[in-house]
Amino acid sequence: MNERSMKDAIEINKDYGIFFTPNWVVDLMVGMIKEISENNPFILEPACGTAQFLEGIKRNALDLFAKSQKYAVEINEKMIKYLKDKEIAKDLHIIHADYLLWETKVKFDLIIGNPPYGIPSLSEHYTIKVDNETKRKYKKMFKTWYGKYNMYGAFIEKSVKLLKDGGQLLFIVPATFMILDEFKKLRVFLAKSGKTHIIYMGSEVFKPIADVTTVILNFIKTKMQNKLLKLSEYKGKREELVKELDNWSGEIVTFETDFTKWLEKSCSYRLGDIYEVRISPRTPEIKHNPFVVKGNSMKAEANIEENSLIPILNGRNLECNKVIYEPKSGYWIGKEHATELRRFFKEPHIVVGLGFRGKGRVAAAYDEKCYPWMGDVYHLLRKSTIFTHFDMKEEDVVDYLNSDYVSRYIKDAYKGITYHLNITQLKRLPLPTKEEWEKIKRRGIRE
Repeated sequence: MNERSMKDAIEINKDYGIFFTPNWVVDLMVGMIKEISENNPFILEPACGTAQFLEGIKRNALDLFAKSQKYAVEINEKMIKYLKDKEIAKDLHIIHADYLLWETKVKFDLIIGNPPYGIPSLSEHYTIKVDNETKRKYKKMFKTWYGKYNMYGAFIEKSVKLLKDGGQLLFIVPATFMILDEFKKLRVFLAKSGKTHIIYMGSEVFKPIADVTTVILNFIKTKMQNKLLKLSEYKGKREELVKELDNWSGEIVTFETDFTKWLEKSCSYRLGDIYEVRISPRTPEIKHNPFVVKGNSMKAEANIEENSLIPILNGRNLECNKVIYEPKSGYWIGKEHATELRRFFKEPHIVVGLGFRGKGRVAAAYDEKCYPWMGDVYHLLRKSTIFTHFDMKEEDVVDYLNSDYVSRYIKDAYKGITYHLNITQLKRLPLPTKEEWEKIKRRGIRE
């Protein structure tokens, strides 16, 4: 493919969430292909684009390429035309189809590639344009579909189903399936279907085209009872083992360091043991609430006394140990109607902002004035006193959440996979008693 053709291909692929994979990554993944004993193995590259991975097999594993039946599936008609003009085309079964809707009776020994990433929608906010009828078909077909599901999750499920027993799946995908709630069904599906090996690649693979933290998913389909999870990190051109679990059942996958293990051992509780965690209402809910007023701050402030309006706060109103009770969101509500948004807005409680990619810390404060909030701000509501030994006061918990210890724990355990933590991750944060917190501070952070 010439330079102009490649640029055109990149442009047309934007609507399909596809990015071309660096050749060094292709070669690395080809090197992970396990030995295939079949004399006539079947190999598939879904969402193949220019068939980079099949070319990588030809470049690095010529014997496998020569003896195999090779399938390439691509939805983009223009990309299909490019592919058919390439020399490799004569060796391939090229199929023009939506891979997720493609029907075949063939079972594969190896499926390898880089599936599309993104939320399927016609909305201008999302990159992969999929009409509502097609999306309904996807939801009906894939049992792992949950919430605002990402296309690559469906590609993983489809591919696992197309593997033979003992077959291998090699995908480079975002790392988000390791931790986000939207992928909880996918994690359980993988745990039940075979051996999962995740190789963390970091956030540099697709830069500057895309800022995405990626992993290589190396999956072997098997009927074994005990499902293996292996987590590695690719460092300095070699793979380092992080941890291995013999009986993974689909829990979120975190990293482990000496520090994370020490902090977990030092704390008797997890945050979710002591607190219910709730999220603020999102912008659409705020917009459509009949008691909410939108306007510039001067106009709203002029009506504060008359209408008892207070600003609805958002993440910009939250700093470590401080709530800024000033208008920033542009939305206002009568104080007597704040509980129409959430009932817990009537009582003082801890609020938490979870953005950390860059700043590297949780921002927590105590909202003593009981203001309403919106957006990515979470609310910690203390449960009934079940744990008699938990004696941290709210100000102590705020101090702990804002500490360098929690910041370090988040960086080590989650490596900036997402721009902010979710409720599940927040609930999993280690939480000490008062005595344990004093011991932690005395010990200090050590490398």
